[in-house]
Amino acid sequence: ARRGELYNHPPIGYVRGRDGQMQLDPDQQVQSVVRLVFDKFEELGSVNALLRYLVRHEIRLGMRPHSGGDRGELQWRRPCRVGLGNILAHPLYAGAYTWGRRPTDRRRRTASGRPVKGKPQGVQDCAVFIRDRCPAYITWERYEANLKQLAHNRSRMDVRGAVREG
Repeated sequence: ARRGELYNHPPIGYVRGRDGQMQLDPDQQVQSVVRLVFDKFEELGSVNALLRYLVRHEIRLGMRPHSGGDRGELQWRRPCRVGLGNILAHPLYAGAYTWGRRPTDRRRRTASGRPVKGKPQGVQDCAVFIRDRCPAYITWERYEANLKQLAHNRSRMDVRGAVREG
């Protein structure tokens, strides 16, 4: 991990090359859709608006399953809010290698006995962070702007109470 060579499953738009390194998905349509996700988020400003746009235009995300009989085969699936948020917040899309973004609480366990993973932390909290380690879909500045927009959208939703007095 410290060398930037330890990877779990590649996210949407990436594949693991023969050398074990992350590469952009060789399918040009997959790459186009990932770039469209970033472009439309910048234009529309929210994950909900982005999801509505993709669903309205019947745009699907190209995914490659990590297990099962069709492992590695390209499949087109309907986007979901959580998946889009993960794409927008993942530093790999800006070319950064990270390890340890999700802290593990060893005291809490799932039904299968695995440790429960926490919410993703910022890149400054990662155990390993290496910029410009992988091929990127967006610039680092655009990635940071996306994070700010996502945080702004969350802060607007956290406001509770009456809309107006009275």
